[in-house]
Amino acid sequence: MQPYYYFLNRNKNGDGFQELRNGEIFIDKTGLIEEINSRIATKEKWICVSKPRRFGKTMALEMLAAYYTKGIHTERLFQGLQAMEGKTFYKHLNAHNVIYVNFNDYFGKNQSAREGISAVSSYLIKDLNYAFPGILENTENLALCLDMICQVTGEKFIFLADEWDCIFRIRKEKKEEQEEFLEFLRTLFKDKPYFELVYMTGILPIKKYNTGSSLNMFREFTMLEPKSLSPYFGFTEKEVEELCRRQNKLSMEELKEWYDGYSMGEWGNIYNPRSVAEALMEGKCCDYWNKTGGYSELEEYITMNFDGLGEAVTRMLAGEKAKVDVLGFSNDLDSFQDKDEVITALIHLGYLTYSEGEVSIPNREIGEEFANSVKKLSWGTVTKLLKQSKELLAATCSKDADKVAAMLESVHDDMHELKEYNNEHTLKCVIHLAYYAAQDDYYLCFEENAGKGIADCIMQPKRAGVPGIVLELKYNRSAGEAVVQIKERNYAGRVLQITDRVLLVGINYDKKSKKHQCIIEEIYTQ
Repeated sequence: MQPYYYFLNRNKNGDGFQELRNGEIFIDKTGLIEEINSRIATKEKWICVSKPRRFGKTMALEMLAAYYTKGIHTERLFQGLQAMEGKTFYKHLNAHNVIYVNFNDYFGKNQSAREGISAVSSYLIKDLNYAFPGILENTENLALCLDMICQVTGEKFIFLADEWDCIFRIRKEKKEEQEEFLEFLRTLFKDKPYFELVYMTGILPIKKYNTGSSLNMFREFTMLEPKSLSPYFGFTEKEVEELCRRQNKLSMEELKEWYDGYSMGEWGNIYNPRSVAEALMEGKCCDYWNKTGGYSELEEYITMNFDGLGEAVTRMLAGEKAKVDVLGFSNDLDSFQDKDEVITALIHLGYLTYSEGEVSIPNREIGEEFANSVKKLSWGTVTKLLKQSKELLAATCSKDADKVAAMLESVHDDMHELKEYNNEHTLKCVIHLAYYAAQDDYYLCFEENAGKGIADCIMQPKRAGVPGIVLELKYNRSAGEAVVQIKERNYAGRVLQITDRVLLVGINYDKKSKKHQCIIEEIYTQ
């Protein structure tokens, strides 16, 4: 009778990939296999992929487990897929001893590191005794067991591990346990000949977890340095376009607004794959991210008392970028030293995207996460702006210019989140936040090329019956001058191709009196 295996060469290792192929939304990411094959039994055999939750890490592991595991037969699962075009596909197909572990099952909230290490070690040794009888005797040292099998039989192993960093996220205050876990991995992996490939995934990178660099042999693929594995985690624009054609439920423009924006260097931007799949299946774009984790970690981090953090978050919520130094982050989620470490953590967690020393909120879905967190936290004037946003839009659409000016004025004196309100750049930031709710009915385009110049903000309606809006801001000038500029430079021309009427909104802020003035005019197609 076939014994039960906990981790080694499980006969169910093909099931996860089978289910993925059976699904309504499937994108061929099997090109990853050829990339990983090239690293087997080389000095590049140590791989750690760190991406946010729901970015396809586990699905990639299930695919690799289905492909490598000895004793199962999965060629049919790869029929017609990119992997079969690889030169080494048949060389490694179902040809390896695979140890497949999800660390989250053994290092959760209710298990200490010692208990988790003991469970993983004892279960794997049981597997090894079943598979290689008569070699291990009563040895309880896992590394020694693997080494003995390798020496006696010549057999080597592929180690696939999911959620490698769970102990650092779930038990982040338990420093001694973290060190104990790292020592377990070091003893298991470092300079050991019995592994021909070690492939781990998680949210956080390995580097800087300890000064000894005990796991410094790993090649890391992170949100900061995605490197050559970028296309295999998340959906590329080309892949999303293909899904749009296949599903015919949502427009590419909608999906781009909601889920695009994660910068992957030379590979361009990547879309959040789980959210795209959910949106296409439901036929509706909305914030699916909170279903996978909630707001608690975001709320915890953005409210930390570090100089400049509140202003950086406020400006990013208004669509701007913030500079960040990512080098100081130590992967410790329990003892941040400054705002840069907090922001870097948010990059790894998927709340921000990073490119060339700057961070921003990647898309509307994550923007909704930030906005909802800020509203819930009652975060000063920013919360007031966001909560009044629908009322401000309604006042604009009803051409109540006095109310628009009064609402902007009511938040001005309390705008402590921004160190300097009295400049045109910051005024634009405040206006962006003030009209945040307009995203439901409009595509918001700030600093947009239009007519004979650049308009401060153009709101293009998403549906019929909604007027277009063009905003022009002035500083120590006049609202009337702003409206004249909109007309003379024909900023509304493009919007009139979409809708039959456009509101021209001129807003001026007078530095001396600290007063806002607003004029709203309406024009129609000829």
